[in-house]
Amino acid sequence: MSVLERMKEMLPELSKNERKVAEYFLQYPYDARRFSCEAVALSCKTSRSAVIRLCQKLGFKGYSEFKYTLSKESLTPQAALQEKSAESGDSVLVYYKECMGQMEGIEQSERLLGIADTILYANRVLVLGYMHSGLSARQMAFRLNRLNIDSHAVEDSSVMDNYTRILKQGDAVMIFSISGMEQYIDIANAYRQNRAKVILITMTPESPLIKAVDEVIMLPYISHSGSPYLLDDTITFFLFIEMLINVLNKKISQREA
Repeated sequence: MSVLERMKEMLPELSKNERKVAEYFLQYPYDARRFSCEAVALSCKTSRSAVIRLCQKLGFKGYSEFKYTLSKESLTPQAALQEKSAESGDSVLVYYKECMGQMEGIEQSERLLGIADTILYANRVLVLGYMHSGLSARQMAFRLNRLNIDSHAVEDSSVMDNYTRILKQGDAVMIFSISGMEQYIDIANAYRQNRAKVILITMTPESPLIKAVDEVIMLPYISHSGSPYLLDDTITFFLFIEMLINVLNKKISQREA
């Protein structure tokens, strides 16, 4: 049984913080090769000791041994992914299937369920996105409004700033940002000072914006997948949106039953 398979089986037995780390690795196993124990803990908003405890429960002495085994055992190198793509005629589906596989652990994660509750019971939902990410913000707001959840998409920075004087406790903010742009930091901090809940949807684990929000969903960075041409990350955002809408729809149906 692989490390990831063992980790998935152990989820019900883990503490809350250990589960956060396990869900992170199930979603982003490539990050074990790229990040230190401290960086993983920061991304999961937990402690270094929680990461170490998870490694030990999996039978490893520490993070280094876990990282080495996971990297060698079950990760698909970029070269292998490119070879797989070449064998299938450079099909774009190879890259997006890989992306979807990395997102499998998100839909039933405690983090997504918690975000769904925040959105469902919010007085209003503000969805932010600059430039290209603005398309995802508009789609998120549109999908929420179709569920009768009051939602507004904002792409203009001055309007985002004006909302710092409007939002209050009970409101929720979603930020779609591939890079986790630093321009959001002051706005996010102002929203949180008003006790609005701020959720970041990003693809950059080292983004400094992570420290300025309440919850983070880290998605695969498909444009960095090694494709011979630049793939569009908006598709990944849209997949996440449909996952969240699916969870919200189930919760609404249960509430109305």
